[in-house]
Amino acid sequence: MALNDNCQIMKEIAKTEEALKSTYARVDLLEKQLYDKDLPESKQKEIKTELDEVRKLLATNEEQLAHLRTHNRKSFVFVASIMFIFFTFYVMYVLMFGTDNV
Repeated sequence: MALNDNCQIMKEIAKTEEALKSTYARVDLLEKQLYDKDLPESKQKEIKTELDEVRKLLATNEEQLAHLRTHNRKSFVFVASIMFIFFTFYVMYVLMFGTDNV
């Protein structure tokens, strides 16, 4: 079950990273449009409002990605700890009984 959970976390990380990429692209596009001198003031206000909303979305996605990475890191630490414990028991067995019994 933990492996399946970890795969789901990796998929969520990938989805969030993809959403961040598209959001950054949208921010760049809106900023370029905003600095267009031929744009009427009403359209500039619209773009500024949309840009603020997209930046809020970007901040939310970045927070979500940080949370997912923290969760993924915890899973990795758990697995590494289990591997270390098994390795320690193996080394203790070899030291006690020698390599003939392995």
